[in-house]
Amino acid sequence: MEKPIEPGLRAVFVIGAVGSLLTGLLSVVAPDLVINLSGLNPAAVPAIQQAGAATLGYFVMAVLSLRSTTWGQVRNVVAGSLTFTVLSTIGAFYYVVLLGVMTLGLIIILVASVILTVGFAFYLWKYSTDASSRVSVPS
Repeated sequence: MEKPIEPGLRAVFVIGAVGSLLTGLLSVVAPDLVINLSGLNPAAVPAIQQAGAATLGYFVMAVLSLRSTTWGQVRNVVAGSLTFTVLSTIGAFYYVVLLGVMTLGLIIILVASVILTVGFAFYLWKYSTDASSRVSVPS
């Protein structure tokens, strides 16, 4: 029997959906605001808008995942989301901690990325260990 999605994983999807909707929309429709909040170069407007468009795709994926009922339906989404959030965490850590770019936008991205990385990693680990602990007995 396929494992149902736990409420905690649904909460991680909701956090990801809300965050990606806000950052994605702002990046697409108000890239100058995002540049001001993040301290990035004003010449980065096209890159900010492209990143916003990709982030809105992540929003759609999270919303559709909320409609799913079993782990098998979201396993690949969680793996892809973990990849996205780990790389986002590394990028934000690089700017905020290593380069000392302490802007509100980058700090928010760092905190949100860490939370989502931990959430997705936990559920990927939890569901994979649950599956591997089952022993199939040959007939």
